[in-house]
Amino acid sequence: MKSMIELTTISKQYEDQYALKDLSLTINDGELFVLVGPSGSGKTTLLKTINRLVVPTMGTVKIDGEDVAQVDLQQLRRRIGYVLQTGALFPNMTVAQNASVQLDNLGWPTEKKQQRISELLEQVGLAPDLFLNRMPSELSGGEAQRVGIVRALAARPKLVLMDEPFSALDPVSRRQLQQIVIDLHHNIDTTIVFVTHDMHEAVRLADRVAVVYHGELQQVGTPAQLLSSPATPFVKTFFADEQAGNRLLGQVVAKGFGCTPSATDQPVTLQPDQTIYAWAALLQERPTQTILVNGQLLTNQDLLRYMASLGTGGDRD
Repeated sequence: MKSMIELTTISKQYEDQYALKDLSLTINDGELFVLVGPSGSGKTTLLKTINRLVVPTMGTVKIDGEDVAQVDLQQLRRRIGYVLQTGALFPNMTVAQNASVQLDNLGWPTEKKQQRISELLEQVGLAPDLFLNRMPSELSGGEAQRVGIVRALAARPKLVLMDEPFSALDPVSRRQLQQIVIDLHHNIDTTIVFVTHDMHEAVRLADRVAVVYHGELQQVGTPAQLLSSPATPFVKTFFADEQAGNRLLGQVVAKGFGCTPSATDQPVTLQPDQTIYAWAALLQERPTQTILVNGQLLTNQDLLRYMASLGTGGDRD
């Protein structure tokens, strides 16, 4: 797989304190890559080295093989979408004007610009005829953040950085926006680097996760790898709640769900250390698709019954 971002021996020192220390990391082209860790761990500092909002004390950052320190700063940032912790919309500009800022800088013609913004508003669940002319003061927090996502994607960047974009939202809005990011990532040719301190969010969103603690890289892997084989005591502790939360497919089978497949079944084989989120994503694309885990055939109804059992604290009847 082609690498898009290469961070090599990155350190960032403030006086006698290290925010990042000798950290190396590769992010693949097209990944939804999540940086996770507790507050103050250095994950946002690491994210900001990619678009040079933070200049590392040591080390190099390359995008598509090009050292970002050697690239014109304005040109670099025009190629990167950026979503902040809040929508960060200009209060005196409409939704359409806010979403079009980057396109204005690039000189897009009015008709093409309006078409692009309307298309993206539809994709994030905002009807263009209702929202294009609204002011930021007329939006909820979740709506404002959706507009922020539209603005970041408007110019079709190959890379989007998202810095804890949902941390200030209520649980319902947060869940909705997580699904929007998952859906957008499936539909667009863009690498997303997403920062969060919430391990549940990381597990739900990520193709791969990097765990950062005290400015040092603890582990990189798929959510299933981190849940099943934590590399350090910190990773094990950090993901303990998620691991105990019955989210692995092996735990579904262990609870008695599934049956022996027949000769006519055509299941997709998933590994026991993969999560129910991978199963749900597959069902979203193919609602009747069965899966095979540890020799057991699981259907969409098994997933529903399993989730119901978690809600009641019971097992299968």
